[in-house]
Amino acid sequence: MRNPPILISVLGFFGAMAGFGWLFFGLRLLGFDWFGAFGDVPAFEHVGLWGWLAIAGGIAWLLAAFGLWSLQPWAWMFAMIVAGFAILEALLWMFQYPGTGIGLSMMILPGLIVLYLLTKEVKAAFGVGDPGPAA
Repeated sequence: MRNPPILISVLGFFGAMAGFGWLFFGLRLLGFDWFGAFGDVPAFEHVGLWGWLAIAGGIAWLLAAFGLWSLQPWAWMFAMIVAGFAILEALLWMFQYPGTGIGLSMMILPGLIVLYLLTKEVKAAFGVGDPGPAA
């Protein structure tokens, strides 16, 4: 098995952290208290659907993180789509608050991620892109 490029490993790490965060949040929404570990923190009630959706999102992020670490082409596409949605959201913030720089600052990191994912080395590592000249 090949090792992923270092920044792909970092993206996978943050994807895994997002996954664990969504799992934790979803279980908390469903009322799971970890044996009283939260003490007086109020539990949410009647939000079962949102809890299950948060758990599903957490599982999706964990699968994406493991896909990035194992250099799966679908994980590359997942990262591109998520970064694209982040750029779209930043564009909406630019229209909402023109002249403040909020949208531009929100667009910097997803833009860098897209540029990195489109480099020849990363695409070759994931096995996506041009297969090269035909022999």
